[in-house]
Amino acid sequence: MRQTSLQQKVILGYTLISALALGLSLFTLVELRTVSQQLLSGEKVITMLNHILELRRFEKNFLLYHQQEDREQLSLYLEEIKRDVQLIPSLGRTLVEYDALLPRLDDDAAAKELRILGKSLVTAAEQSAVVARRQVHEALARHRQQLLLAMVVVAVVIVLAGRSVSHWIVQPLRRIEESMASVVDGRFETLRIHSGDREIQSLTQAFNTVLKELQRRQKHLLRSEKLAALGTLMSGVAHELNNPLSNISTSCQILLEERERLEPGFCAEMLGQIDEQTLRARNIVRSLLDFSRERSFESQPLALAGLIKEVIRFSQGVLPQHIQVHIDIPPALMIVGDRQRLQQLFINLLKNAVDAIPKAGEITIRARHGSADPSAPGRAVGLSRDRWVEIEMRDSGIGIRADQMSRIFDPFFSTKPVGQGSGLGLTVVHEVVEEHEGEIVVESVPGRGSCFTIRLPPNSSKLNQSHVS
Repeated sequence: MRQTSLQQKVILGYTLISALALGLSLFTLVELRTVSQQLLSGEKVITMLNHILELRRFEKNFLLYHQQEDREQLSLYLEEIKRDVQLIPSLGRTLVEYDALLPRLDDDAAAKELRILGKSLVTAAEQSAVVARRQVHEALARHRQQLLLAMVVVAVVIVLAGRSVSHWIVQPLRRIEESMASVVDGRFETLRIHSGDREIQSLTQAFNTVLKELQRRQKHLLRSEKLAALGTLMSGVAHELNNPLSNISTSCQILLEERERLEPGFCAEMLGQIDEQTLRARNIVRSLLDFSRERSFESQPLALAGLIKEVIRFSQGVLPQHIQVHIDIPPALMIVGDRQRLQQLFINLLKNAVDAIPKAGEITIRARHGSADPSAPGRAVGLSRDRWVEIEMRDSGIGIRADQMSRIFDPFFSTKPVGQGSGLGLTVVHEVVEEHEGEIVVESVPGRGSCFTIRLPPNSSKLNQSHVS
């Protein structure tokens, strides 16, 4: 695509409009000059008509009173008329005959013929004056029409130029504005604008560069959010490891101190307990390693009750004594998904619920198949409602205001004081739910708590594919 410049197009547009304005001005000046000339010609014709009328008046006075002054005035007006006779060429011959009769005014026949010729002069001059007036009116009407047509042409050209400017400048800028709005909503979509203009290309490239940097930083922050969840697990793991390690230590002390007096069966029982507690500790550490390790998306059948209990057990470090957690999940209820991501989802939801309860309260986690509300929305097209796995986490906290509900999943949006939240916890929850082709619905009443409802399909073609974390 040949590269152009918006500056060149704007200059071209201004030049075109200026040329049209100049052309319209010149056209108006030429037309006004033409009309002015026709008005001047008409005025001369009117002046000649007045001279002819004065000629007839002095002619009549001379024939009645035979005064020399009237004859002199008659001759003067005749000279004036002869000088401008080119305005009315049809008067030429009549004026010659009229001039030839002036010396014979004492003859009655000549005087009679003079009156006839004078009348012809007046008639011809009046007709010429009428024609001149009509020509002036026609010129004015033609000038108005042409000026109106020229203004319409200029208006059409300006409208077309405006549409071109809109296509060149306004539309790309509107696309950029919409892309910025999508970034605010958490959708990082690469901007693609097919334009040959250098400025638009540079702006698009700069926007996409900033977008890539934002994506990189958001991934970094999401990784930080995962590390925060890992810290939560660590406190729970430390508590969980304390019990099996204490049991192992106690059993080892007994064997070391009393091994000579103990019966072989009791020693075997103590060694079995040590082995059992060692396996328990190993499983706890393995769970921590699985959560912290970066790996691809791995879908597998999971017992939901066991998964939630494990999350609760590992989250003991962030669960205050004044908050009670109730779990109502059928033991046989299974879901299909990535264990690590689902752990992070429920850890973030649990931490969000804990932060929403400033004093004593409770958190209830329940799950079932299907939806109790037949009108509840769902994204899993073709999936019958009785096969959904619906998980609710309800808290008795402060709730969420109505004006905040539409933004709670936006990146970096937080209702907590500055420094007490990254605003990414619920963003991670939303991403994990979408990764599992599910949906999340939030209901909240300020002062009475919130309920996060997650609906997951039992299986999906996407869940069988590997996703890079």
